[in-house]
Amino acid sequence: MTDTAGTTTLIAGCGVSGRAAARLAARLGIPFALLDEQDNDSLHAFADSLPKPPDAVYFGFRVQDELPAFERVVLSPGFRAGNPVRAKLAASSACLMGELEFALGSCGKPFVGITGTNGKTTTTELTAELFRAAGIRACACGNNGYAMSDAAIDCLDGKLDLPVVEISSFQLELMPVPHPVAAAVLNIASDHIDRHGSMEAYAAAKFKLLGDPSAACVLNALIRERFHPAGSGQKLYTFSAGLPADFTARNGELTFRGRAIVPVDSLALKGVHNLENALASLALLASVQGEDAVFSPAVTGALAKFESGPHRLERFLTANGVQYINDSKATNPHAVNAALAAVGGDRNVVILLGGLDKAMDFEELAPSLRHLKHAVVFGSCGQKIAGYLEKNAVPFSMCGTFPEAVGKAVSCAVPGDVVLLSPATASMDMFRDYRDRGDQFKDLCRKFALPEDASMEQTAK
Repeated sequence: MTDTAGTTTLIAGCGVSGRAAARLAARLGIPFALLDEQDNDSLHAFADSLPKPPDAVYFGFRVQDELPAFERVVLSPGFRAGNPVRAKLAASSACLMGELEFALGSCGKPFVGITGTNGKTTTTELTAELFRAAGIRACACGNNGYAMSDAAIDCLDGKLDLPVVEISSFQLELMPVPHPVAAAVLNIASDHIDRHGSMEAYAAAKFKLLGDPSAACVLNALIRERFHPAGSGQKLYTFSAGLPADFTARNGELTFRGRAIVPVDSLALKGVHNLENALASLALLASVQGEDAVFSPAVTGALAKFESGPHRLERFLTANGVQYINDSKATNPHAVNAALAAVGGDRNVVILLGGLDKAMDFEELAPSLRHLKHAVVFGSCGQKIAGYLEKNAVPFSMCGTFPEAVGKAVSCAVPGDVVLLSPATASMDMFRDYRDRGDQFKDLCRKFALPEDASMEQTAK
């Protein structure tokens, strides 16, 4: 496959999003080629599996290799600015776009967009569930692992009416202003500064989602006070669990402008951060379906039953009076604060911290130090975290391997304690992803905390 005459689209990077983009290109019937820096049997098998084969493949691509011109390049977010291959790709086309932009331009349906530092996946999945309860064929997609390109195929095949899209700052940085029917920015805290260069640039990428003046905006009230990003002509709903807002928590109820929606105690989701995720989801539903929709029994019933997925405050084991919680998806300090606010008592948490740094500010952990009995530190930025803990007189242990770290955490815990993996960092220094990190944590906890003949009845509900 070497004749690329007439090939309009190059899909660069064949990970999750790139493979989905290839499936969409094949579904659209457009001429396309594939490029990846790796070259292995899996990539060739994938290319061969497509219903319309690519016109060319450039597997094992190096910056010195020749590359023809293309009308557009669909670029994996893994190609950062400054990457020499990305520069070569930019030279081959005047149009660089991400998989999300490619998919949104192809699906032919309105969409709801959700971004923020934390809570994106839970809010995206809950919002899609609430829309389904309201009778809309919706799905959660985007940065949650179900790529927008696959959702676009479902739209084209008549299976889906409203994609609810989790959107990362990586995806937004390359896009022009998107055009959602409604969009939410959940929160802004230190994350991905290594990628964006500053908090200001990181926040600007997030707020690009609100750039269409015709889109309804949903904003955390704290962000509204700090950033004032919404244009004066936009429909705006605010939410907050503690500040005055359109959607808030008051007297044990989630409320909309003083009118009760559902009791807080009835929700399967726990923690203040999850209350805010629920409030944001309700606000998005109201902005698209009308305010009466949030009071529908079908909607309030779906809200009450909804539970977040694995690796997010996942209470998976109780053994010898110690509770074990997997919060591997907490990849920045803001998320750790939310976890400790939800599960921590007075110096009863043995926490595992560490991994791949993103130039984040660990000073943001200050509000949560009162919960920590002991910290077990591991990973490539362990020394940076250890320095912060030492400065604040938090007892800690440094461990060279993850099994050593989990074993140390288990040995530090006594009845009434919590052993919490909430690492405040990315996972890719030691693991495939946060899921792999969480799964290994659960396996190791069971190995160290349970005797060989222990019954799995000790596993937490």
